[in-house]
Amino acid sequence: MTTAPIFRHLIGKATLEEGFTVPRSLEKWIGAPEKGHKRLITLLFENSSVSATLRCLNNERGHVQIKYEGANGLSFREWMRTVFSKSISQGCGEYIEIQKIDYHTFRITPFTQKEKANNLVVNDWLFHKGAEKHRSNDTLSEILAIIQSIEFVDTEGQSHYNRMFAHQFASWAWELEKRVVPDLGLKSDFAKEGTWVEVEFGNARTYYQDFLKFLLAFHHGSAKIGVLVVPSESFARHLCNVGRLRAEAKGRACYSGMIHFEKVRREFRYLEFMLSMPIAIAGIGCPN
Repeated sequence: MTTAPIFRHLIGKATLEEGFTVPRSLEKWIGAPEKGHKRLITLLFENSSVSATLRCLNNERGHVQIKYEGANGLSFREWMRTVFSKSISQGCGEYIEIQKIDYHTFRITPFTQKEKANNLVVNDWLFHKGAEKHRSNDTLSEILAIIQSIEFVDTEGQSHYNRMFAHQFASWAWELEKRVVPDLGLKSDFAKEGTWVEVEFGNARTYYQDFLKFLLAFHHGSAKIGVLVVPSESFARHLCNVGRLRAEAKGRACYSGMIHFEKVRREFRYLEFMLSMPIAIAGIGCPN
């Protein structure tokens, strides 16, 4: 059985006002017209529908876009601005998912922070070497959306969250386990368009190797920014408690010392002199 592609698009100003671009990998799936041509499609949202235009620009790239500006798309734009009111003032990882019903019809499903009330959250950021300038990039916004799409399950430990992160990054078309340098065995957890990500729930010292991976990828030209995702201190304590209870139930030795954001922040001033590239560190935790 073939799984239908998932088209997800992050919410930005243009999305709320006029339309969005279709990724090249999904142009055939969506039925893109020839360059310089367009066709009408129908967008379904809640209990309503609106006519929109699917077009392929007559430029060198031939960008494929869905447009709903003008009077015909007013009801859809008003709905979008109401649903995504928080995204109007700040980028917060909210997005829409586009499902193909038939050749002419597509359903729009919103994913907002409200729907993610029981999911993981980003509690804090630490930026280095201008990494904060990348916050408007789609890749960093996708990381935020991915974190917020993972449900907090009180009884699950780090292996569960590692699986969930791998599943969600893959569903957003990130590369998994990408080699940092072809001749070395080191692999980064996730990579996309120059953004390299390490999700770290390991030992309190393992994140040093994550920085090394970022530096190697940056030095060899494939990384523009490294993003380290670690649990907050309270989330790390919770995960350790879950692991300890499971170990005791199986008669095994307990473990401790999981890395957490507060520890990374305390130690960062001793390490930053050798980190010659943009690095962002996200501290994640369970919902309040």
